[in-house]
Amino acid sequence: MRAVIVIPARYASTRFPGKPLALIAGVSLIQRVYDRAAQSQRADAVYVATDDDRIFEHVAAFGGKVVKPDGDFASGTDRCAAALPLIESIEKQPFDIILSVQGDEPLIDMTSVDALIDRLSNSISGMGTLACPFETDDEFQARDVVKVIVDSVGNAIYFSRAPIATKETALHHIGVYAYRRSVLERFVALPPSSLERAESLEQLRAVQHGFKIAVLQTTKPHLGVDRPEDVARVEEELARLHA
Repeated sequence: MRAVIVIPARYASTRFPGKPLALIAGVSLIQRVYDRAAQSQRADAVYVATDDDRIFEHVAAFGGKVVKPDGDFASGTDRCAAALPLIESIEKQPFDIILSVQGDEPLIDMTSVDALIDRLSNSISGMGTLACPFETDDEFQARDVVKVIVDSVGNAIYFSRAPIATKETALHHIGVYAYRRSVLERFVALPPSSLERAESLEQLRAVQHGFKIAVLQTTKPHLGVDRPEDVARVEEELARLHA
């Protein structure tokens, strides 16, 4: 099965306007995410999907592949789905698995992303995501951190910004969604759900409509960029990794 990674990137972030162009140790956040995604051994292409000319021009300038689908989109996944025909027109071939990798994940573990692609390629799962254990109580309590609880076979029961269940039984959700094409098409045909609007979490549209979401657990700690103050934390981690 052919897989494509799409990185949705919008300029008007509520908590951090202009976030994709923010510099992290001298390199923009969106370039760090793109370069990380390009390390995938299982994806056949990587694209940024944006609504903003500044982001479009920046990605093109560093040599990345980028498209600008028209429209207002309820979620990053809706933007990715709208980008897919543009990407397939450029690549001149269809894709079976589409991954939405959030544009605020500069340290995402691509081994786990590749495992997620394999999971959808080799099983009946139609949608999947990643999660890891919580490391601190502060992380578990933070509303910027999305929590997920899973059932006995590893499918998502619920996602929330609130501290649900316990630190030991909930998982820290990582902003990656993998879809088989048919499931993506079903997902974006649905309107935003009441739970999705209440929590501002697109994956709750799938949960509320009965989609099974396989949650692949990774032991890799997670560090994303939600607010300006997160930049320094990521820079510290990059320095530690390259020490």
